[in-house]
Amino acid sequence: MTDQNKRLENLAAEWRHCKLDEENARKARVEIEEQIVELTGCREEGSKTHDAGNYKVSVTGKLNRNLDAAKWEEIKDRVPEALRPVDYKPTLDTKGLRYLENNEPEVARVVSEAIETKPGKTAVEVK
Repeated sequence: MTDQNKRLENLAAEWRHCKLDEENARKARVEIEEQIVELTGCREEGSKTHDAGNYKVSVTGKLNRNLDAAKWEEIKDRVPEALRPVDYKPTLDTKGLRYLENNEPEVARVVSEAIETKPGKTAVEVK
């Protein structure tokens, strides 16, 4: 085994150890959060701050809402236009962009004027 392979093996072992610590810490945090909510209660939506000696503890209830686009299209005309709580905004079709980059470079250059590209975090997985 080369020095580089041995170093990579050691880093992989350290990574797995840290990942396990991270998962255990997350589980412990979630359990504590559940106990806090048992003590304080929680609004269905919105936050409430509680005094805890040296700490302020905020508990925030959340409701996740998703629009059924097909159903909205059926009912939207029954809601006055000025009162419609739905925004339509363009989103990037990454698959379509890649097609343009590979097959229609001139069109891709025009489209790229409206796209901000930043590098993301490199993913590492150890099995």
